[in-house]
Amino acid sequence: MAAVLRPRFYPLIAIVLALFTIAGFSRTYYLRFLTDLPPMRTLVHLHGAVFTAWLALFIVQTRFIAANRVDLHRKLGIAGVVLAILIVALGVETVAVNAGIPRIRPTGLTSPQFTVVGLTAIGSFAIFVALGIAFRKRAALHKRFMVLAMIAVLTAPASRLLTLIGLRDYQPILEPVFLAGFVLWCLVHDWRQHRIVHPVFAIGGALIVVSWPLRLVAGRSEWYQPVAEWMVRLGAAL
Repeated sequence: MAAVLRPRFYPLIAIVLALFTIAGFSRTYYLRFLTDLPPMRTLVHLHGAVFTAWLALFIVQTRFIAANRVDLHRKLGIAGVVLAILIVALGVETVAVNAGIPRIRPTGLTSPQFTVVGLTAIGSFAIFVALGIAFRKRAALHKRFMVLAMIAVLTAPASRLLTLIGLRDYQPILEPVFLAGFVLWCLVHDWRQHRIVHPVFAIGGALIVVSWPLRLVAGRSEWYQPVAEWMVRLGAAL
């Protein structure tokens, strides 16, 4: 029986997304011991460790599929579900803790208002992962949902990377550019591979990019203020 040819796109984008995330958090997490930054809270460190495990799992899972080891991919998927649940829970708690730190973001949002950005990213991640799990037996849908889940949470490493290279003031403009760039890469891959763009990448990717300006508007809205205040109270209780 001839071997099934798997596209190299998914193992490649998995590595690039992981490296982008690690680069973004290099100073504040991975290489923090080389800086004069204060020690991290245990919660934040745990969040970082769990997400690092997710990055490693994401790469390994794409490699298993590229090697036609679907059996191992499915077995390891159980660990993926556990990690995803932990990421969502710890992510919400981390956003809540940061809500109580008084500062104005480059977007002009206060820390409580800025929680809308983190919650939207985490919520999008949770939705895309849930859809990926629901459609795990339909590979064309499953793999695209999982890639979008990773792209959905790139706002945090993107903002830190921009700060690292001295472009902090341009975050409101450049952060969605990073998101759009990765989405565009997915669309171009689909077009080159199939001469058609898959609806999951087209619709899901568009929602991720369009959500960015909507988050900034929502953060300033009156209806979001009770949510922002609740996040501050939650962070104080943790």
